[in-house]
This record gives sequence, C-alpha cells and structure tokens, in this order.
Amino acid sequence: MRTADDFNRYYATPDPWGVSRATFRDRVLRRHVTRSIRNKSVLELGCGEGHLTQAIFHKARSVMAADISDVAIARAKSLDLRNARFETADLLDISFRGYDVIAAIECIYYLSHQEQGAFLEKVAREHSGKMLLLSGPIIDYQRYFSHRRLMLEFKAVGFTVVRFHNLSVYWHPLSVRIVANLLKLPLGYRLLDWLPERMIYQRLYALRAP
Repeated sequence: MRTADDFNRYYATPDPWGVSRATFRDRVLRRHVTRSIRNKSVLELGCGEGHLTQAIFHKARSVMAADISDVAIARAKSLDLRNARFETADLLDISFRGYDVIAAIECIYYLSHQEQGAFLEKVAREHSGKMLLLSGPIIDYQRYFSHRRLMLEFKAVGFTVVRFHNLSVYWHPLSVRIVANLLKLPLGYRLLDWLPERMIYQRLYALRAP
C-alpha cells in the first residue's frame, strides 16, 4: 500500500489525476450509483479532494469521506459540502460499521493483493448484508486486478454480485479511441455495457456483503 507521504507528494499539485476533468466517467457513475445511495448514509473511501463526494454522492443523506492524505482532505473540507464530513484515515483502519453503503471508487487497486483480501474480509465482517460499491481498472496486471480475479475474490469471501457496469474504455488502439469518442455523444454511454470486455478499462461493481 502506498503511504500518506506518497499521496501527499502526489497532491502537492491539486487534482494530480485530473479527476475533475473526467466528466464522462462522472455521468456514467451517477447513472449507476444514484439509486443505491439516494437518502442513504455513505462511507466514501479514498475520497481524495472530494470531487466525487460533490459530483456523485450529493444525493446521499450523509457522507463520511476518508482519505490517507491530509493535504487532499484539507482541500476537500474547503468545499464545505452540506451533507459530508471529511477525515484523514487509512481505509484499512477506519471502522466500516453503521453505514448503509460503502463506496470504494478507484482506490483499492493501490492495495496489495493481500491488502485487497483483508479489505473485503473487513467489509464482510463489519458491513454484513449491506452494499459495497467498488470500481477500478480491470486491467490484468499479471492477474493482479482483473475481472476474473475480482470475481474469484468476491466469491471466496461470500459477496453477492448484484450487478456490474462498464465505466470507460481503452484509448488504444485507434479503433477503440473512435468508439470512446462515439460513446460521448448524447446517450452514447448507454452502449457501454454492450461492449466486449477486451475494450473495457474501468468497471463498477455493486456487491452485497455476506
């Protein structure tokens, strides 16, 4: 797992990953996440500077948003969101109890394979019977964070996969880049779930903890 110092170095420059410019990703996430978090209490892990807290989780009744970087959290607090509070915390240390939904959007692939397993076991133990929203690239880094690996992990811990949705496609080769641009046309994102897996970069999973 990368350390707080690592992430603070990334956040020396605001929005180091350009998440505020990922408007297409935000639109697709809102489409698939809103019904799960509307009027619910949400624990958002790896919240960074609070972009998704503001753009996606504003429909939640309340949001407890946590990130390991105190630099990012300071910027998130400056958003002064009405339904959210922010806390500097390691996602493996924070309590998962008492929330309707846990959201881990684009963050657990920073954990080692062993830490990912520990994370899922902690969710199963402290968030039993409730919803986990998890997303990330399904690139097969030597079977490190692939769709197949994730499905095996979910099954091993006892999670039920309620649904999953594609969030974005690769930008290479050129043929896929053309498809990616077509998806950005009005309502084009509705075709994402029909694309073959080899074209998919990020995927969202809605899981029920055992």
